[in-house]
Amino acid sequence: MNRPAIYTDFDGVLNAFPDNKIQRRGGVGHTGWLKPDDPRASLYSSDHAFPLTGNLVVEVPPGRYRLRWSRELADGLHKLAVAGIIELAWLTTWQPYCVNTLDPALGWNPDIVHTVRWYDPVTNQGRFSGKLDTIFSRLRFETYQEDPSPIIWLDDEECYPARAKYIETWKPAAPLLMIRPDERIGISRRQWLLIQDFVHHPDEYPPVTLDEEPTIRAHAMHHGL
Repeated sequence: MNRPAIYTDFDGVLNAFPDNKIQRRGGVGHTGWLKPDDPRASLYSSDHAFPLTGNLVVEVPPGRYRLRWSRELADGLHKLAVAGIIELAWLTTWQPYCVNTLDPALGWNPDIVHTVRWYDPVTNQGRFSGKLDTIFSRLRFETYQEDPSPIIWLDDEECYPARAKYIETWKPAAPLLMIRPDERIGISRRQWLLIQDFVHHPDEYPPVTLDEEPTIRAHAMHHGL
């Protein structure tokens, strides 16, 4: 198989939204003040989650946003792309601001990391269906390739069981891994290990694999931009 292609969201995947009290008291790895039976203790354990070592306030036309991300995780993804092991692409509502805002913040090279133009930032046309359309477009493309690329889709809202079953009906030419993180911590250490294993051994996976962090919770609004 050809090298895997990773399509990644930003908010809730790399940019995490920890509980305010957790963040005020030190964030990931600083949970000694919690009661032993508090589920946040395991969620924010440094064995489970990446410490959010990146912290930056950015100004873009919609407003001011605080970004919190793991430099270790972001660097790990970028290094795979720089080494040519993966194809890395942004698939995020931050689309208009990836090159000038997100890439510099994370230290990503925009000549290596592609930004998918999946919706019109002026009219918002495609905002509700553009991500899935992008994945389907890539699946169709790979169907006609002699050496199809496996695909990894990282998104805390778009990757869920009903969608995974629907994509299965398309009979992907190469395996697809869908990762749904808990937006409070972003991609967990366990999920990062799974991503790396898939990158190096995609042929060992079924046509479609969905991994949802067990602690995910429903929320009424989209976090971030």
